[in-house]
Amino acid sequence: MRSRLILILIGVILIIGCASVKQDYQTFYHPEYKVIDRGALKVKVISQACSERFEDALSAAKRNAKFHLRSVVGNKKHGVKFKKVGNYIKDSKICVEMRASPLHH
Repeated sequence: MRSRLILILIGVILIIGCASVKQDYQTFYHPEYKVIDRGALKVKVISQACSERFEDALSAAKRNAKFHLRSVVGNKKHGVKFKKVGNYIKDSKICVEMRASPLHH
C-alpha cells in the first residue's frame, strides 16, 4: 500500500513538472532588439516575443524589453515605461513588439 502511494505521488510530480515545461516552450523570444540611444537615460529599446496566446506574448515581450533595457542602461536607478509598438502573426503564433524606456527617478 505504501509503495503504491509513493508511485502515485511520483507520477503526479512528473505530470505537473511536464505540464509546466510544455507551457514554457509555447512562448519564444527574439534575440534581436533595436536600441535608440540619445545618451544617459534617454534610451528606447524595442523588443519582441511570440506565443500562442496574446497575453503570453505581451508579457514575454515586456520581460524581454526590460531585460534588454537593463543591458543598455546598466545599474542606473530607473523605472520602466512600456508601450506596445505593434503585433502580428508569424508561423501561427501571435507576436508582440514592445518598447521600453527608462523613467527617471
